[in-house]
Amino acid sequence: MTTPIQLVTRLGECFEVAPQGKDRADNPDGVLHYFHLTDLVKGRGTRKVSVYRGGPRDFYAPSIAEFDRRIDMVLLNTLRRRFDSGELTFDVPEGATYYKEVLVTPDDFQPSPPASDEEIRQLILHEAYWLSYKLGNRYPVQFDSETDLEYLGVGVQDIRRNQWVLEEEGLLEQSKIPGNGRPRVTLVKMYESRHSTPLRNEQVFPKGTQFEAFKAVTNILRTATRDLLVVDNYLGGSILDMIEAIPSKPAVRLLTFKPSSDFKVAVAAFKKQYSQSIEVRLHQKEVHDRAIVVDDRDFFALGASIKDLGDKLSLLNKVEDPANIARLRAEFHTIWASASPL
Repeated sequence: MTTPIQLVTRLGECFEVAPQGKDRADNPDGVLHYFHLTDLVKGRGTRKVSVYRGGPRDFYAPSIAEFDRRIDMVLLNTLRRRFDSGELTFDVPEGATYYKEVLVTPDDFQPSPPASDEEIRQLILHEAYWLSYKLGNRYPVQFDSETDLEYLGVGVQDIRRNQWVLEEEGLLEQSKIPGNGRPRVTLVKMYESRHSTPLRNEQVFPKGTQFEAFKAVTNILRTATRDLLVVDNYLGGSILDMIEAIPSKPAVRLLTFKPSSDFKVAVAAFKKQYSQSIEVRLHQKEVHDRAIVVDDRDFFALGASIKDLGDKLSLLNKVEDPANIARLRAEFHTIWASASPL
């Protein structure tokens, strides 16, 4: 990888990656890959990042040939995922003289948990807006590149199925080349709107509609009468405020992976003050989807974590297909049973 490339993340970051070479690290097998990342969303400057890989190549992949084939793709997606997790961000003062180091691990070479349809569509919309309309003179964008497939953990048909949905919704032009597409003016207006847009069973929240998204989630939670399951890898204290406002006080289960640092303290305080039943469990990274399940009847899927909904373009979808509902019900039941109490 020697030339700059533009990347888009699921959460709507868009930046240019300019490789700056690589060096041997202190570890004889270690390598540092250097990059300059330039924000293309709102001019927040350039970040210097080094990605450290320690250990021999065959520690990361089944063969050296497989490692060499995939390393550039893995490095790019490592950067994307670190933005998704918050480890990397443009929303901090720029470091002018030092490289922020992130680690690439054997897990980064493993297949990613498959993204949900909402997350796939969300990335397609981001890429169509940024890479075709905003930065690309409306040239078609390839949505099913090998790098995107690895980033999302899905196959070509998953991309093309969701691309078709967006074409039917009038957000993308009808594709002449499978897996490639361009935005319609409807998408541009929706993306730049300050209000959410309903699309059949889906609601789209453009950037800057956090309060609308908050109200939408709150209204869903308030429909619960018996029980409520919230599945979100990055829960924060705001979910407790939403739960406290539910008039029926249903039994609540929260399934998460990496909650905010003060979440355990907040849950303990909630339990002391309120008699409402609430249980929190940590899974072992088995879940990639975000979901709300109301009374084991209504299933909602989210393209972003609840705390980020509306911060960037985000999707909220009511699942209607009985087969998908049955799959989600069984999956969540199994993972909940094996998860650890917070």
